[in-house]
Amino acid sequence: MVRHLLIALWLAMLTVPAWAQPHFSLTADKHDIALGEALTVTIRAQDASAELDSLDLNAFKSDFDIYTRSTSKQTEVIRGKPGTTETTTLILYPLHSGQLQLPALKFAGNSSGPVAVTVHESGQDTPQVLLKPALTPAHPLTRQAATLTLDIYDDGSLQWSPPKLTAPAGTYIRELAPTQRDTTLNGTPFTVHRLAWAIMPLTPGSVTINFPMLNAIKFGNRLRYAAPSLQFDTRPAPRYLPVYVPIGKLTATSQPLSGKLILNRPINWSLIVRGAGISAEGIAKLLPELTDSDTLHFYPPQIRLADENDKSLEQTLLVTLPFQPLRTGTIQLPKIELPYYNPATGVIESVAVASPALTVINPLWHAAAKLVAIMAGLGFVIWLSRISVRLYRRKRTRRASLQRVAAAADAHQLSQALLNFDWGSGQYKRTRCGYG
Repeated sequence: MVRHLLIALWLAMLTVPAWAQPHFSLTADKHDIALGEALTVTIRAQDASAELDSLDLNAFKSDFDIYTRSTSKQTEVIRGKPGTTETTTLILYPLHSGQLQLPALKFAGNSSGPVAVTVHESGQDTPQVLLKPALTPAHPLTRQAATLTLDIYDDGSLQWSPPKLTAPAGTYIRELAPTQRDTTLNGTPFTVHRLAWAIMPLTPGSVTINFPMLNAIKFGNRLRYAAPSLQFDTRPAPRYLPVYVPIGKLTATSQPLSGKLILNRPINWSLIVRGAGISAEGIAKLLPELTDSDTLHFYPPQIRLADENDKSLEQTLLVTLPFQPLRTGTIQLPKIELPYYNPATGVIESVAVASPALTVINPLWHAAAKLVAIMAGLGFVIWLSRISVRLYRRKRTRRASLQRVAAAADAHQLSQALLNFDWGSGQYKRTRCGYG
């Protein structure tokens, strides 16, 4: 009897339902997608001895980017027995097109089967996207600013978010302004979105640029694309070249100083320096030492970026050279030369700023000269006024004498009028010879 009971119990254990045994599975919501579209993968484990969060997903990363990972746990009673189901949901984006496969996973003594996924270049609602990185120049020198570009080709229906590029070790990266243009490839029209960065390698050797996933939006749907990495070699700069000498052409212009300078009054001489990969510290070391003389006294230079938000490859620095003129007359500012290394010729060249000639005046002497001129003018006006009054009076006296002559009624009155006739400078006087 006991033997039959043992046999029956053993057969019952062999026929335990599947829901009572641990279960592990992996499924995908689609098996055909376009490059850029999302794939939802669900991983389930029932009554497992470990947490699904501990599951290693590195096997996915060769073909897919794991965008999100979330895990939930649910406990339920099935046929009077409690059971725990843990679910991990993955949002994956393919890294390239082709016949891909979700790998088989092993977890807590159980395994899942592989899942095949076909990734097409484009889909009915997803356009074809081409990604082309480039570097100009292709093999820069150390400390030479180069232009890194990533051209994104699409049909113009996608809105792209600029990625945050992480600088590789031994490099400096600065974001440049994006551009957009239209072009045609093999008869197909494309809109080209160009993302650009200025990159400066600081050490020689090989550098690899790994771009982050690119995000785009089309009609509210998120698309993500993987850009190919870019590898380039950095050539060492000449050993004799000081680290503060920029590599690449410089331009420098002087802002004109208008008007005359005032003796002992400080004034700013401003220069505009443009170049790729320049800095305020480097330009400060390139400036010649401006020494004082009996003509000029120089203050420490001030250097700053013209625009903190400038996103062009060439940066613009404003160099201010304050000085004080110490004597009047014509003075000559010193000549400014800024050296740079020309990678095209392989020699150190320089850009020169012409030294302007300026006129310095003493405001006190000018004020005294103006006062003398004003006094002389006033004296001339007073003298002219006196002469005018005298002439007026003489004319009026002569006119009165003429009126008396004309009004004489007889010879006696005429004689008296003539005797008293006054030309304005005095009357006629009787002389021995007659009338004077």
